[in-house]
Amino acid sequence: MPPKKLATLWEAPPHTIAKIAILERYLQAWFPIFGRVKGRFDLLYVDGFAGPGAYTNHPVGSPVVALQAASKALTASGTEWTAGNVHCAFFEPDAARFAHLTQQVESFPEHPRLRTHLRQSSFVDGITALKQQMPQAFSGLWTLFVFINPFGATGAPFSTVADILSSPRSEMLINFDADAVARIFMAGNRASHEPLLNDIFGDDSWKTAFAGANSFHDRCRIALALYTNRLRSLNNVRYVFSFEMSKTGSTPDYFLIFASQHPRGLEKMKEAMRKMDQTGEYRFLDAHVGRPMLFRFDSPEDFAPKLHQHFAGQIVTYADARDFALNETPFVNPKSMLKFLEFQDRIEVQSTDPRRRKGTFKEDVIVSITFESEVSDG
Repeated sequence: MPPKKLATLWEAPPHTIAKIAILERYLQAWFPIFGRVKGRFDLLYVDGFAGPGAYTNHPVGSPVVALQAASKALTASGTEWTAGNVHCAFFEPDAARFAHLTQQVESFPEHPRLRTHLRQSSFVDGITALKQQMPQAFSGLWTLFVFINPFGATGAPFSTVADILSSPRSEMLINFDADAVARIFMAGNRASHEPLLNDIFGDDSWKTAFAGANSFHDRCRIALALYTNRLRSLNNVRYVFSFEMSKTGSTPDYFLIFASQHPRGLEKMKEAMRKMDQTGEYRFLDAHVGRPMLFRFDSPEDFAPKLHQHFAGQIVTYADARDFALNETPFVNPKSMLKFLEFQDRIEVQSTDPRRRKGTFKEDVIVSITFESEVSDG
């Protein structure tokens, strides 16, 4: 996170560049997918904390990669594009940064289906204005994606986040500064912590959550877990995945949280993460409370026990296992973990295909999966 007082342009730290790369890879999938959805409804992408659009050491910021991904999708899709127009909205409150952002956006090549909306405002004021200008985007008619990347822990109230995610066609990527949240809590009344934390979490559940924290590290983990659970408590938000990104060989840099109402969105986000992981520059860690576990995208044996423990003694559907895999593991589906468990004879699979081979999980033929009960030490 950059210092409070910044020049118009500043040097982007490595994690910022990596974050832009993940966003870019995701949008390169997001625009083409929803551009081919029938109905001719528009798409809206929102960058709630857009910044100047560039850095001293990196030529493109998140607004530019969004415009590039949208333009490329529109051009490449040709007649296969069945959606309406693409709207890209950018909010930035600082006057100098907004002026630089405006230059970046206005110099971008025009496309007849690409609309840009620039607003010198806070995130909350920008969303309020957009809801009045294009209510269809927040009612479920349009597809909506919002990137929330504040400087610190404040500026994106949970009430606004919940309102955006109430749309059945909305998704969100949030840069969550658990470090800053923990510092606000520790500062207490000196930081007017109660109203700030109530704003961040949408209620005062943080009071109980932080009660058992013994260290700064614990408070960071608890803050992340609480925020993730608050997202999961929202109606229709079934897919919430938080991960920790760390420069190889160093301490964690930051947390990203993805929230969606459909499994495909989370599948594509994890694919974007996997590509980033393969560069060798960063590693992904389990962002749950407790000691983080390195996410290995090719090691189902690391996470199969976790899957089994969750469903031990139950008969579940394939969709149940898929949702757990999406929300709790690095994988986009549970197939590799189920294969591992079946060859260990720890699950029994009922299928409509009499010729099904052991260890294969074609979704439309799986009737149920029975997980054996956990063996008691006693």
